[in-house]
Amino acid sequence: MNFALTEDQMSTLAGLDQLIDAVAPPAPTEPCPFYHSANFDRAVAEAGYLDIAREDGFGALDAALITERLARLPCVIEAAASSIVAPALAIPAGTRPLALGATDLRHASRFLPVAQVLLIERHDQALMIEVDQANVEPVETLMAYPYGRLKTREPLKTRVVGDGATLRRRWRIALAVEAAGCMAAGVAQVVEYVKTRQAFGRPLGAFQAVQHRLAMAAEIAESTKWLAWRAAWSDSEDDAALAAGFAQARIASLTYDLHQFCGAMGLTLEFPLHLWTYRLRALAGELGGASAQGRAAAIATWGS
Repeated sequence: MNFALTEDQMSTLAGLDQLIDAVAPPAPTEPCPFYHSANFDRAVAEAGYLDIAREDGFGALDAALITERLARLPCVIEAAASSIVAPALAIPAGTRPLALGATDLRHASRFLPVAQVLLIERHDQALMIEVDQANVEPVETLMAYPYGRLKTREPLKTRVVGDGATLRRRWRIALAVEAAGCMAAGVAQVVEYVKTRQAFGRPLGAFQAVQHRLAMAAEIAESTKWLAWRAAWSDSEDDAALAAGFAQARIASLTYDLHQFCGAMGLTLEFPLHLWTYRLRALAGELGGASAQGRAAAIATWGS
């Protein structure tokens, strides 16, 4: 796919970059399992970036461009579900933050401790559940997102906001877009590290073996980005499943290599790499993992 940003897209991303420079918090200086910024989340939403797919002349691709840029930051906010998933369903603008959850409500969901609503698929319907934060139990995890589960599951205020297929398709696109941003940021972090870390009197980045493996990691990140953007552009079942499946299938090898290049430092919470690689490990298992996306892509392409 030969793709160049339009003037509107370049202007939108330039404005987002200005907001990031002004409001986004810097990387944490203290160890932390995840780094969520409610103030930055609010600023991005109030500036209208998360509703761009609802505006005339814009769509899911524009939302994907914004989400990918936000996923590169060390702090995490709920952007993918609000900007990519919600506009395809009957969810009013401003109803956010959103959490995407499993059908079994006993399982923990990303962003549930900060969410206004929880989206799930049940009986091929997309259901929106109003979240009472008093009913949410935060779950401790190293997956670099705020996770939580519902303490009780009945009664819940629930309504149908669309069909399950639409929810799954947009969720796959959102997953791939987030993964692309995290991959790009992780690679950039490691590239800076190997430029300065010395071994045998030379920077690590001067060794050919490191260069080759980093080039492969960069290729994975770039391929994930283009597949995710194509899926957002086409909004098709097969492209969405292929993009999510490609990302999930390559997360394990990419995160392994990135941490290997940083040695023991790469496994500590003081070093910021985990803020992206641990998010990737969380994304790797969503919607059934790469094998489930492969089956979905095959069905979408050739039928059941």
